[in-house]
Amino acid sequence: MAITKIQCLNEAHTGNPAAHLKNALSYIQNPEKTEENVLVGSINCLPDTAFEQMMDTKVTFGKTDKRQGYHIIISFAPGEATEEQALDIVARFAQEYLKDKYEAVYAVHNDKKHMHGHIVFNSVSFETGMKHECKKGEWEASYAADYKQIM
Repeated sequence: MAITKIQCLNEAHTGNPAAHLKNALSYIQNPEKTEENVLVGSINCLPDTAFEQMMDTKVTFGKTDKRQGYHIIISFAPGEATEEQALDIVARFAQEYLKDKYEAVYAVHNDKKHMHGHIVFNSVSFETGMKHECKKGEWEASYAADYKQIM
């Protein structure tokens, strides 16, 4: 059974406020972990320009401070999923969870004994301009169960 968790990408205290978001997008798209980006996809943006697109959304709605984005990790047990299956599950999870309202990049890393997927998404909806909220304890109680429905 896969394990899911979510991390907040908060505003950096020095330099670019969105540095953590930019670094997370870069990390999940590492060609050495994603079969030269074969195991990378996106929703409502292009992987190569996702950071710029997310920043444009933030500027458009005047929400460039505080929480910058979120990073979801889905870790599969060894042998639980092939690369293709993991990518399909991560893509479907992202689509279901984000409801086509946020820019997101997702990827599967195959550099460990277990497949694991990453989803990094903008904190600001390009559709409504509202910031996504994930309250403490809410993930475990509700959203992590969405994974079981996708499987």
